[in-house]
Amino acid sequence: MSRLEPYIMPKKMDGWVLFEDELDITETEEFIRKMRMGELPNLSMYEVVYATMVRALVEVPELNRFVKHSKVYSRNTIKGSMTVMKGMTRESDRTIIMPVFECEDTLYDVVRRIKEETDAIDTTVKVEDDENKNALDGLETLFCKLPGFLLSFVVGFFKFLDRYGWMPKKMTDMLPFHSSFFLTNMGSIGLDAVYHHIYEFGTLTIFGAIGRKRVCYELQPDGTTKRAVKLKMQFVVDERAADGLAYAVGFRKIRYYITHPEMLLTPPEKIEFDKIDREKKKKK
Repeated sequence: MSRLEPYIMPKKMDGWVLFEDELDITETEEFIRKMRMGELPNLSMYEVVYATMVRALVEVPELNRFVKHSKVYSRNTIKGSMTVMKGMTRESDRTIIMPVFECEDTLYDVVRRIKEETDAIDTTVKVEDDENKNALDGLETLFCKLPGFLLSFVVGFFKFLDRYGWMPKKMTDMLPFHSSFFLTNMGSIGLDAVYHHIYEFGTLTIFGAIGRKRVCYELQPDGTTKRAVKLKMQFVVDERAADGLAYAVGFRKIRYYITHPEMLLTPPEKIEFDKIDREKKKKK
């Protein structure tokens, strides 16, 4: 079935699966407060979730697959994507950063890699006026100067290359559509999590969103009430890339590491390799 699915469902939209979860992050909030007083003064819940995603892909490598031209491939990098706003008004520009991670990365490493990317962003100017804009912003700025008919041709040409896996690596490196996962923080703008589409263009397999935190009071067995902080997450994934069990194991790990963030302070005990890679080695 895994071999046949990409042929039965040739498009991503055919294989979309929606996943939703709400976590008790009361202890995670306490962990973040302690870390802010010491080694990670600006640590955010978003960064904890981001580090959790990286760790989940290391321990469940099936989540780091993609489908192209009805064939399933295993990525050889862990590349995340996130949107960074240059302001908080409707006129504000936005940019996208795409940090690349190593299998041994800890929470410290993930925060550092994200900070290196965000520190390079000049929030005082528009994207087109930013002398240090990244390659994606430069490409978007260039494309937007093209007349409509020419832009349509150029985008169509890149879609053609992408469909058959002929896109140059230099291009895929600068595009968020070719990431292991994309994570957006809807809570930062006061909204709850949403189901965000995974683009038909590119190889993106997982798009996740976290919402605003919710405080509630839960009734305990002894009749007392307990204050709890909840976080809602929603994901859209491409079912064709991995089976339901792999996604179930992966999302259980995401849930575990978000609620046990101290486990992210050390490298993973074991790095798993995708069975696709193992099968290729056997054939050789």
